[in-house]
Amino acid sequence: MTPGLWVAFVVIGAVTYLTRALPLLRERSGTADAPPPAWLDALGPCILAAIAVAVLLPEARGAWAEGSLGPFALGSGAAAAMMLWRRDAGLATVAGVVAYWLSV
Repeated sequence: MTPGLWVAFVVIGAVTYLTRALPLLRERSGTADAPPPAWLDALGPCILAAIAVAVLLPEARGAWAEGSLGPFALGSGAAAAMMLWRRDAGLATVAGVVAYWLSV
């Protein structure tokens, strides 16, 4: 492995550790009664949306280039519909895979 990859591992590990440790340190400092910042409520959904775009956008571009946007759209739509209906990521994944498989 290249040294740059190890640096990336260390940076990602440090950021991950800090995101988990800082809330615990915040509560110990005596400010546990203070309400959390308002932006904290939106942080989780924003991160998930960013991950979804980073994963799905290259796949959508590839499907568009190959002319197979239909199966991709049906699989994505089925996963989104199942997620809206049941709020279960496992079922949404299965629905997306089955819809994609049936449309291919």
